Amino acid sequence: MSDERNETSVKPSIGQYIGLWTYKAFYGLLYLSDIRVVALIGRGIGYLVWICFPSRRRIVARNFRIVVDPMLRADKLRPLVRRNMVRTSMNLACSLKTGILSDREAARAISVEGREIFRDAGLGGHTAISCVPHAGNWEILARIRPYFPEIEHFGCMYRKLSNPLLEDLVLKSRTRYGSEMFSKEAGLRAVLKLARTGGLLGVLSDQFTQEGIFVPYFGKVTGTTPLPALLHKRCKGMGILFSVYTRNRGLGKWEAVVSQKIKLPEGCESLAAITLEVNKALEKCLKEDIIDGFWMHHRWKATDNFAPKQDDDVNAVAKANMRLPFRIIICVPERFEEAVLTLPALRVLKASRFDAQLTLICPKEQQAFWQRQDIISHTATTDGETSLLQQLDADEIYKDGPFDYLFMFSENKRVFRDLQHLMPMYVSGFAENPLAKQKRAFRKRISRLNCGHPRHAAEDYLHLLSQGHFLDTSAAYPQTEQAETTSTYIAPFSTLGSADAWQQEKWAELVSRLPIKPRLLALPADRERAEAMAAALGVEALILPAEEVADHLNASSRLYAVDGLLPQLAAIGGARCTVIMASRAADRYAPLGEGHRICTNHTPCHPCERCDCDMQTPCTAGISVEDMLAE
Repeated sequence: MSDERNETSVKPSIGQYIGLWTYKAFYGLLYLSDIRVVALIGRGIGYLVWICFPSRRRIVARNFRIVVDPMLRADKLRPLVRRNMVRTSMNLACSLKTGILSDREAARAISVEGREIFRDAGLGGHTAISCVPHAGNWEILARIRPYFPEIEHFGCMYRKLSNPLLEDLVLKSRTRYGSEMFSKEAGLRAVLKLARTGGLLGVLSDQFTQEGIFVPYFGKVTGTTPLPALLHKRCKGMGILFSVYTRNRGLGKWEAVVSQKIKLPEGCESLAAITLEVNKALEKCLKEDIIDGFWMHHRWKATDNFAPKQDDDVNAVAKANMRLPFRIIICVPERFEEAVLTLPALRVLKASRFDAQLTLICPKEQQAFWQRQDIISHTATTDGETSLLQQLDADEIYKDGPFDYLFMFSENKRVFRDLQHLMPMYVSGFAENPLAKQKRAFRKRISRLNCGHPRHAAEDYLHLLSQGHFLDTSAAYPQTEQAETTSTYIAPFSTLGSADAWQQEKWAELVSRLPIKPRLLALPADRERAEAMAAALGVEALILPAEEVADHLNASSRLYAVDGLLPQLAAIGGARCTVIMASRAADRYAPLGEGHRICTNHTPCHPCERCDCDMQTPCTAGISVEDMLAE
């Protein structure tokens, strides 16, 4: 063809020759075999695949939850999965035999429904654009060419094999009856030419493609080829869309259904809208016999770039027709102080796709906090009375369908092992995570090490999203307006240990010099000593659980605190913080946002990353009240 790329001829390798000879020997046996025998052998292979490949069973089960019912559970899924894997193996085995069937065998094995309708659509300069799903034995569509002698052009799109020797042999088999084959790698010029001149053209339209249009298929947004829609528009009124599929009619028998026209509603002109109508038509075809579909491939998969940028009109079409969300699991770090630093990244994930739904896995002490974040749809705990898998299996979480992506920020091996039961999912995380050392455990890993200026720990997570997943991180930090200070708080107790403690007499001096009388803020774990210290300072004690801190501290609040969880939570609420940081580096762990002041005594041991200080004079002793009050 004129549009094929000029490729430098490469001498075939020994392995490619071995593949060719094996293929020929195998086809010799197929040629001598009856199609019904091949079908029986294919069914037997299907049972073996079902028994021996649990990962493939999980893919089929995942697909059935999307196309049939997201609430399907193991007792109903298991027989569907088995039947589909057996049927699919039979169809695939017979597809190898289809190209070498004699005319007599083909007449017995293949029938066509709607031949006249399909034929008339390809006459008079019109083009019948066949949108073909992966169902049944789709190779018979190359064998029905003799049924349409009046049609000058009868073509089909296909993907080249990596072995050029096998490619030549298979191409000859597919074109021996007059079909024209257009490879995806050769470009679209020849295909568009056929579409403009008229004829019958087939496109396998339900293949996942990252470069396509992301619209719903069975209600779940996924990459779909816009080629049928593009061909229809290029035909300028001379193209007719058909949904063409094959269905099994018995052992070694199939029927090609070519009579189903796709009627576009009035005003359906954009590529996204037409592609959506094509998807709906293919759904209808597959629902004729859902077992006949090729569900053994990862149709609704998420790649590294799981949120490709699309035009607003495409997103509007997809949003109006979606049924199941894009489900992301985030397993946050075990330490609360580290876990809250993932919040900017979670905002980015929520904003990355209109259909994004976040499920968060955390220790029980964090659950109430995350449940109050409006970007989180569901939470489950790693140390609750109910196992993690049982929590994720609850109807409230299960009803939204299978999960799509996992961000593993925890280092808990048991939790990771449990989450692997939810595969297939792509997994992202940091290269320094010990779990990433497992073979192919993380599909995308980014190092936290930074050779330049120290990066804030929250920026590590954003770096993973921007560099590993090409996401726009502008939604990480929402803008908050600073207001005049009307309330003041002190938080003298650190969740990190005693290394960051400041002397009580200095807290007393600070309280006496503040223009607004403060309240002493503490977590329930420090209630007893917080009340004692509040009484000694003559201030009110405010004991709050972590999830309520941000409710009381806002843009008009000022907090004076030692490093730990409380200043992080106050900053999330918009409060400005003055923080003593002794054990940790401010560049890495300062409160999120702007308007904060960090007080540090740069001694040789700072930062020590220790819970308790063993020095005779702790470094915090060098921090004065004037340091805390300075703007």
